[in-house]
Amino acid sequence: MKRRMLFCLAALAPGYAMAAEADWGLLQQRLHQAGPAEFRYEETRSLELMAKPWHGQGYLLSGSDGSLVKLQLSPQRVIMAISGPSMYYYDPGQGQRRSAALSYAGDAAEQIRVFRAILQGRPEDLRARYDLTAESRGESWRLRLSAKTKTAGSALESVEIAGGADPLGRQVSIRQADGETTEYRLEKTGEGQALEFSVQRLLQEAAGD
Repeated sequence: MKRRMLFCLAALAPGYAMAAEADWGLLQQRLHQAGPAEFRYEETRSLELMAKPWHGQGYLLSGSDGSLVKLQLSPQRVIMAISGPSMYYYDPGQGQRRSAALSYAGDAAEQIRVFRAILQGRPEDLRARYDLTAESRGESWRLRLSAKTKTAGSALESVEIAGGADPLGRQVSIRQADGETTEYRLEKTGEGQALEFSVQRLLQEAAGD
């Protein structure tokens, strides 16, 4: 009986492998991005110690060199950026400017890594740490990344990316291992080399150059 079961599993394995490759191929297709891009975002964070969700909105800009800038406009203007091995934070209203090595991001490092891969169309950066499943119904689609190794309080548990008929719109839901969630509604508002100036200008403002 055990031998028959092993035979059946071996026979099914190629099918599972092909399905998994097809899912990753679909993720590559959905996330494909070449060059700088700009997204308008609405963010909702549900935190364990907050009585109600936190809301923010603004723009996310991705540079051709891998830089990522989050320009929050509401509830107040704040610039958060990643460039090379460094991260920057600038709150002009509070007069706060900070910078540090990305390696010091702690629990946020994995969320930064995943979001960067999603916005810059680099799903290959996620394969080693996540399993992927895909669903499609009509014009609606959903891709779910599940962490292969869950570490309470630090690693992400799952990431869902969903879309529909609008090719410029998508939703991203990030769940941490401790149950906290962050949801983004994204709409691509621009792409192309002309955006590189905006990315570099915001990076300079954040860094204080």
